[in-house]
Amino acid sequence: MEYIAYLHKDKGSDFGVSFPDFPGCVTAGRTLEEARQLAREALTLHIAGMLEDGEPIPEPSSLAE
Repeated sequence: MEYIAYLHKDKGSDFGVSFPDFPGCVTAGRTLEEARQLAREALTLHIAGMLEDGEPIPEPSSLAE
């Protein structure tokens, strides 16, 4: 499955990444590549924790939503 990730950067800050389907799952990286890598890791760990806790994993939202 592929989930939407929001990438954002304010002047003088790192690249931030958040996932609308997973509130609270956020990360940041100094470079775009680091942010992408850390985003993949953060989402993987977040989903693993949800599975461990028996929580349902949401279906990916569409860009239109």
